Amino acid sequence: MWKHLERRLYKRRPVNLNAEIGVEVKKGGVAKKHLLPVKVINLSLQGCYFITNTVLLNGKHLFLEDIGSNEIEIQIYLPRNLIKTLAKVIWFDYTEEYKGFKVGLSFEFMKDVNLNLLKQYLSLKDSASEK
Repeated sequence: MWKHLERRLYKRRPVNLNAEIGVEVKKGGVAKKHLLPVKVINLSLQGCYFITNTVLLNGKHLFLEDIGSNEIEIQIYLPRNLIKTLAKVIWFDYTEEYKGFKVGLSFEFMKDVNLNLLKQYLSLKDSASEK
């Protein structure tokens, strides 16, 4: 049996964080931004994956190219801080476990202040799991 080779640069941590994704959907030449609540269940310095039940909005698929942009904005509510950054959808798949969709994101152009908050949060998660 083949053992899975981990190729990720940063360690993933299981989390349970509220978040919102901001997507811009164009319909009839008019673009409208929507904020949709999601649940982040896996997080690293490089990206995250979240669970959502919404993949169609105004007849447009949120995670395919017909949304008009390859990037979405995500706001992750850490226990004491808010991180807001642009991200690129890497993959998505239906999951029976959550009766919804898992969506993998890669963070793009994260500001230093957000990166530092994320590093601090993840290091606290590591400290707590070692106890």
